Amino acid sequence: MSSLVHYSSVSKDGLYAVAYEEAVRGLAEQQRVAESFRTRAGLLFSAGAITASFLGAVALRGSSTSLASWLALLSFVAVAGASLAILWPRKWERAANPRDVIETYIESENPAPLENLHRDLSLHMHDSYLENQAGIEQFAALLQISSGFLTLEVVLWIAAIATAG
Repeated sequence: MSSLVHYSSVSKDGLYAVAYEEAVRGLAEQQRVAESFRTRAGLLFSAGAITASFLGAVALRGSSTSLASWLALLSFVAVAGASLAILWPRKWERAANPRDVIETYIESENPAPLENLHRDLSLHMHDSYLENQAGIEQFAALLQISSGFLTLEVVLWIAAIATAG
């Protein structure tokens, strides 16, 4: 009960400001997560290319190409495809349009109180957060797929090398 008394002594504007700051923090964290996924996707793509270059060169040195070599090449294509799907530019919801905020809340005939601005921006950012979350979950799945195919690629190149000799 004491927490209710404590919050009742704070203005609504102060509480909406807290919600606004949390919404800003949530979107910033999402952006960091997306950048992290992109960095890791770039590393996986590089690792797949290096693996195909070095192990593939050894495996394909002979005159015939084994099934394992073909499957390893297909695995590399899958690594590249999943990684590039993460790296491909994507539109993310990040912030409200400043022009709309100014026209709606500041320069209108009846400027809105600060608490309304904080409230509405918080709700808008939460909607953006939810919309972006689907993209983040897609990145996570694609990164797992890419990692799995990279592992498979390495195993298949080693098998191709082992059977070539």
